[in-house]
Amino acid sequence: MPRLFLHILATLLLLALAVPALPAFAEEPEKKPLKDAPQQVSTGKSTTVAVEHEGEDTIGARLAFQLKEIFNTSSLFQLTDADKPKLNVLVSTVSEFPSRPDVGSAYAVVWVYSESRGNLQYYLGRQTGVVSEAGVADVARVLAERTDGIAVKYGYLFGN
Repeated sequence: MPRLFLHILATLLLLALAVPALPAFAEEPEKKPLKDAPQQVSTGKSTTVAVEHEGEDTIGARLAFQLKEIFNTSSLFQLTDADKPKLNVLVSTVSEFPSRPDVGSAYAVVWVYSESRGNLQYYLGRQTGVVSEAGVADVARVLAERTDGIAVKYGYLFGN
């Protein structure tokens, strides 16, 4: 019987050491209510971009203008023509049908990184497609989203 008592005591001692100590139930300090005032939230991420358009068609010009407008109003981008490190978005457009220029435009977009005007630009991506007058805003949004994706992927070039 004393051996059984010693085994039970040893088992209880080992269990007591194996189970972590439970935290003491301390009272939480009273939380202060948050101010009900809007505050500007900063993501800390802003990519410097420039848009260069080449083409004589009106739909292509609208596409480039819409893309510039998105970059100018978005907090993710900083539209500039300054000679500093930036992501250049090169947009080239041509009428889909030269005899009917208002039907649509074929476009080619190339993303390059430019350290400065005197340096070689680095190719980052490309996209081609056809856009109609009704689809200009949608294509511009898609191109802006792709620009953000490229900026994230190659963020190390910008020091982000």
